[in-house]
Amino acid sequence: MNYEEKLKSDRYRTSTIGDRDFNEEMESDRGRAVNSAAVRRLQQKTQVFPLESNAAVRSRLTHSLEVQQVGRYISKIILKELGKQGFDLSEYSEGFVSAVEVSCLLHDIGNPPFGHFGEEAINLWTKSFLSKTIQDAFGEETDCQKLIKDLCNFEGNAQGIRLLHQIQALNLTYTQLACLVKYTRAAYEDKPSSANDEFKYRKKKPGFYLTEETLYKSIQENLGIEDGARFPLTYIMEAADDISYCIADVDDAVDKGILSIDKLHYEIARIWESFRGKDGVDDSLVDEGYLLKISGKAMEKAREQKFNSNHAYILTLRTTLVNDLAHYAASRYVENHGLVFSGAFDESLLDGCDKYNLATETLRLLSIENVFNHAEVENLELKGYAVISGLLEIYSPLIKLSFSEFKTLAQSNRLKSHPIETRLFHKLSSKHKNTYFSAVSDLYAADTPSNAQKLTEIYHRSRLVIDYISGMTDGFALEQYQNLSASK
Repeated sequence: MNYEEKLKSDRYRTSTIGDRDFNEEMESDRGRAVNSAAVRRLQQKTQVFPLESNAAVRSRLTHSLEVQQVGRYISKIILKELGKQGFDLSEYSEGFVSAVEVSCLLHDIGNPPFGHFGEEAINLWTKSFLSKTIQDAFGEETDCQKLIKDLCNFEGNAQGIRLLHQIQALNLTYTQLACLVKYTRAAYEDKPSSANDEFKYRKKKPGFYLTEETLYKSIQENLGIEDGARFPLTYIMEAADDISYCIADVDDAVDKGILSIDKLHYEIARIWESFRGKDGVDDSLVDEGYLLKISGKAMEKAREQKFNSNHAYILTLRTTLVNDLAHYAASRYVENHGLVFSGAFDESLLDGCDKYNLATETLRLLSIENVFNHAEVENLELKGYAVISGLLEIYSPLIKLSFSEFKTLAQSNRLKSHPIETRLFHKLSSKHKNTYFSAVSDLYAADTPSNAQKLTEIYHRSRLVIDYISGMTDGFALEQYQNLSASK
């Protein structure tokens, strides 16, 4: 297990600055990421509560900063433990930690406005409108179904890779990008159909689109990653995210008054006890009461506080769990080092039949039953769904234009016979339009484009619309929808 094969400075496009070692290149990646507009937009994107005015409640950005810190903590524990086993990574340690931290900062960068409901709205539009439009026009073309399937599987992780590489063009190192490839299935590829599939976990969601397939293959070749395998540092980023959000969601719910600490304390005990007798759960773990002991200590701290009991409860719960779970994730990394290094470990570092997994599962179910299903959250999600669905419908006329019509509009910035489409095209951002132009320049140069070329063009045109709307912040999406639908 030679980390020199994984921790490299190579980029898709050669850097203009040479003679930098791995640690220095990772600092360069950090600078590119932190100064990216896409990172800044995370401050106005939903974590759980859309359009939240209370700045203390987490946005995607504040959540990502917390994940970043947890990822740093896990990384340092892992490096220390690997050092005890004879793996001297001191030469790469700064870059190792930085790569994990930056991947944690960027892990949600591809998520659309209004979180998962924005994602659902995009996928419904692609399946109900976009697929039919493309099928009717190009159904006989060889790659038609492949391109349709690729478009009909919008996923925040895959969109993040596209955003960083194609739209923001940050030219991050292969190592940094590999950290972000959480799933190893192409969007056009079928999901594993069997629970016994060796890739059932790593391929449960799309990890990249067809537009980034060449990039993904370059990452694999450069870093020695087998087909379907993960990059080892990705496991750390994923664990940091899992640890952070399982606590953060209930913290925000308490802060907003959706959950009282008494209700939270009761639900922890109720759900923990509900695991007794379930398949795959050792009742001795339930009897041990790991999470109950932590919540009990948290309640003791809360009762000692006269004025700030909520904070005392959550602080005790969070600090204890983050510390314990970070050490647990690190131990799982080290214990399964061979499989993790090769990327063949087909589960997360927080999986397993033990008290730590039971604790995270308890908090996950608690959030589903008491936070995500709360009327306020559901109303906001439905509002977000209506906004994204509405925007996609408003921009659909651009998809309906023929190849020649859209080419004229794109090149002339005006289509006299289609004033609505002209104005919609004007509203698309220049960065997204430049990404589209780069993809279709050869197609536009053809004197008599074939149907196959026209199919490729409408694929990239569809990506243009999806890129633009999925890249919006919650507030901007709402404002645009209100303006364009005259509903303000």
